[in-house]
Amino acid sequence: MMHGLGLSLLPKTTVTAETQNGQLAILPLDYPNFKLNVQLCYHTKRQLSMPMKAFVQLMCRPTPHGLHSPEQASTALLL
Repeated sequence: MMHGLGLSLLPKTTVTAETQNGQLAILPLDYPNFKLNVQLCYHTKRQLSMPMKAFVQLMCRPTPHGLHSPEQASTALLL
């Protein structure tokens, strides 16, 4: 990103220094139909900690856009 080669969606806290010193610029994002697809991978045969279980369930919750498939919802519930 710092070489003028693209755009990225990052939390402001991760680029605070770069935006303050002018290396990066924050562009406004005003797209009402913007959808960000994320993937979450974890080892199904290892025991997950309680915080990790909560995170997985949070990530697999339905959103206004819905889940991509019923399998994703059942995977979150199997934890």
